[in-house]
Amino acid sequence: MIDVTTLDKYIGGRALLSGVGFKLNPSERAALVGVNGSGKSTLLKICAGLVSADAGEVAVPRDATLGYLPQHADMDSERPLREELRGVFAEVLAHQAELDRLAHRMGELDPAGDEYARVANRFGHLHHELDRLGAYEMDARIGRISAGLGFRNTDLARPCRDFSGGWRMRILLARLLLRNPDVLLLDEPTNHLDLETMIWLEEWIRASDASVLLVSHERAFMDNLAERVFEIHEGRLTIYRGNYSTYLKTREERWAQWARDYANQQEEIARIKVFVERFRYKATKAVQVQSRLKQLEKMVIIPPPPSEPAAIRFKFPEPDRGSKEVFAGEGLSLAYGAHRVLEAIDFAVWRGERVALVGLNGAGKSTLIKIMAGQLAPTDGEFRRGASTTVEYFAQYESEGLHPANTIWNEVVSVAAAGVAEQARNLLGGFFFRGDDIDKRIEVLSGGERTRVRLAKMLFSGANTLLLDEPTNHLDLASRRTLEDAMLAFPGTIVLVSHDRVFLEKVPTRILEIRDGRLRSFPGNYTDYCRALASLGEDSPLVGARGREGAARGPAATPDGTAGRRPGSVDRPAPGEAAPAASDLTREERKAAERERRRIQRRIEDVEKAIAEDERRVKAIDNELMLPSVYSNPARCAQLVAEQRELKASIEGGYAEWEQLQAEAEKIAEGGVGRAI
Repeated sequence: MIDVTTLDKYIGGRALLSGVGFKLNPSERAALVGVNGSGKSTLLKICAGLVSADAGEVAVPRDATLGYLPQHADMDSERPLREELRGVFAEVLAHQAELDRLAHRMGELDPAGDEYARVANRFGHLHHELDRLGAYEMDARIGRISAGLGFRNTDLARPCRDFSGGWRMRILLARLLLRNPDVLLLDEPTNHLDLETMIWLEEWIRASDASVLLVSHERAFMDNLAERVFEIHEGRLTIYRGNYSTYLKTREERWAQWARDYANQQEEIARIKVFVERFRYKATKAVQVQSRLKQLEKMVIIPPPPSEPAAIRFKFPEPDRGSKEVFAGEGLSLAYGAHRVLEAIDFAVWRGERVALVGLNGAGKSTLIKIMAGQLAPTDGEFRRGASTTVEYFAQYESEGLHPANTIWNEVVSVAAAGVAEQARNLLGGFFFRGDDIDKRIEVLSGGERTRVRLAKMLFSGANTLLLDEPTNHLDLASRRTLEDAMLAFPGTIVLVSHDRVFLEKVPTRILEIRDGRLRSFPGNYTDYCRALASLGEDSPLVGARGREGAARGPAATPDGTAGRRPGSVDRPAPGEAAPAASDLTREERKAAERERRRIQRRIEDVEKAIAEDERRVKAIDNELMLPSVYSNPARCAQLVAEQRELKASIEGGYAEWEQLQAEAEKIAEGGVGRAI
């Protein structure tokens, strides 16, 4: 679908891309990798037609549609989210508006006149076009994709500008997926996604027929999607077959062979030069000398092998031993107003453990880690920290814990002991802050630079317990591996939250799951946790709790966006909101609530069946109205249009009742029967 030929791109006189060429085949998924600044984003922009190359060509089939998601974008729409997403279907909306005008006009015209025949022909043509464009699935697709990307039903009425920057990027991603282009160019699409949403996107892409070229720092994401890996190194592009893990192994083998070939050739060149220098002026060796010189001239010189991409270099300092019991909670609860995030949980974290907190977005992972850090106090219950426990807290958002007006140097030395200035300077060099870089103010740094500053500060704390909330955000792949190694070598205690599945595989020794305000403990890593849930007959809340809908398949959704939800289920909280917990009810109250829930669910199912029947009849009428024998028959046409209006009114009433029933189901769930978040 994309054919790139010998692209060159120069930045400030330096060759960023040199002779880059590749072909992305129909329905193929490829990952574009390389160190920061290697030209990945620039290459995507060239393919998208947003940046021009200095040489070379990008060919895309004339009838192919292309979609591009930038790494950063400014999105400031005042429209409600639903209208913003419906805006993707501008052609459909225009046709629907014209169809309504034509239906009204046909009612005013003489059925025997030429004008009526012309309007009727246009009416039938528009019906064909709307069917071809999938107009009757538009709202269902909006519901599926918005829900898949984490938006609640109530979010669809909110103005887009009310969402945070990360959620605005999700809106741009939703618009792109709704377009369902033939070619997807994705620059860090997972940057603002939590783990559950990332897995949903992964499955959407896998189900799509689009050709995909993506840049990502999420290793599992690339492993599960990429069929080939395009590596940019020092301006050149090399293609590897297989996923990201295969690429790493193949590249290591290739570079090792390259190094051997280079070393062997250099030895051969050295031997030839020694021979030439020794016998250059000896007449009896003249023929041999000339032969060696010709051998050198004909030799295809192997360039020096590439070196591994630079990564931050550090290890956590050796801490004090600390208390055996690091943290403990008994009957611990926390509420924001009426919403209870944690409900009477008991837990303990012991010295030397590496504990990962997992759960759906909004479940309370960051809340619990903030309690451990002393940033929040529980509403009820008891929380204890070991007497010899010293904590270093890495907050989820890079603005936390950094002073914008400070320089990098000021930030780091503010936590360093006296007399270690030179050590701090060397440490910052290991984090790629060299020379005048250390005088940069925090406010001008990128997300990745701020992450590196915060990691550098942690090395001077000497803490025996590390609390890390999404520490890999904005780190490149090589630096993530370095952080993994440092954490595995750290003898103290670690509690972490991460959406990086490779991280969750390698680092934890125990998983603490937060679900519906409750806490459960599972020994082992993320895979062990998922296996344990399977043995209990449960789905992981991060894999499988949400609908598996993709680009071409998935459960039906209502026009108000409640896609793929079970009858009686309710919206999960948006970021920053707390999930209400079940209140205590007597046994008789629970039985009565359960009976009422079942009654409501049966009614919900009846309403859904009635809506489905009405919608099928509306579609059948649409198909009938497209027939020339019908739209040329004024009486029949008027009869069908009138029936369709009645059906649409019935559907609207059905949806109103459905929403009321869902609200009743939610109240019961909040009262203690149980809820799906």
